Amino acid sequence: MPQTSSTAAAPPAIELRGVSRRFADPGGRSVGVHPTSLIVPQGEIHGIIGFSGAGKSTLLRIVNLLERPDAGEVVVHGETLTRLSAAGLRQARHRIGMIFQHFNLLHNLTVADNVALPMRIAGESPARIAERVRVCLDFVGLAEKADVYPGRLSGGQKQRVAIARALAPEPHVLLADEPTSALDPRTTLDLLGVLADANRKFGVTILLVSHEMEVIRRLCHRVSVMEGGRIVEQLDIAGGRIPEGSRLAGWLQDFGAVGPAASPSPSTPPQDGAPSHFALEAAHA
Repeated sequence: MPQTSSTAAAPPAIELRGVSRRFADPGGRSVGVHPTSLIVPQGEIHGIIGFSGAGKSTLLRIVNLLERPDAGEVVVHGETLTRLSAAGLRQARHRIGMIFQHFNLLHNLTVADNVALPMRIAGESPARIAERVRVCLDFVGLAEKADVYPGRLSGGQKQRVAIARALAPEPHVLLADEPTSALDPRTTLDLLGVLADANRKFGVTILLVSHEMEVIRRLCHRVSVMEGGRIVEQLDIAGGRIPEGSRLAGWLQDFGAVGPAASPSPSTPPQDGAPSHFALEAAHA
């Protein structure tokens, strides 16, 4: 189990101040994120969980302005990203790593070149790039795969490469959007260990979206619960225990060890043929 962050009293790593982002889904309904605030202390692993369509991934992508909010401010390590110029934002993003659900590796580049890519774009020196690639591939256990192309890797290995790439520029913050949802339970446990080690060894703050309850319970210090584009609950779960009487505890009581995965939010009418219940997820305990 993760230990409670010792840097909780430090200035926040991430602060969202009344951010909102609205757009229309294919059915013409207004979806996205209602005015929402969130504070993530430095060194914390913070989870975001909720039904499909609750706004989890949109909120995550607002942190590095991949989704620019319609209103509100985004502050990362004391820097207000929403006030930066385009050049300033590009520079700030070098300190914010991101891991995607489907890895987003370039298949015509070797593992080492994929890890090096963000540093090359940032104009780092070849010596610095070589050192960081070596350190990060060693950290994720793939030093021997440096010259291999992604097509020859398993799903778990591809996600390890993605983690190494995100860590290479030494970011302050790591954003993870459903990083284990394409992986089997055993590989998921391995990846959670890598992320926990990154938090302990490098002090990187992690903000993670997942629909898998056991991912949140095993990895996170705190969790924000989203429904209908809003954060409706925040809980301390550093011991892996869900507080009694919480909304999250109610989900567990009603549905067992499941995650609000492929089901629509209660406030969103299901599409034709879509399930109206929680989708059962593998409990990795």
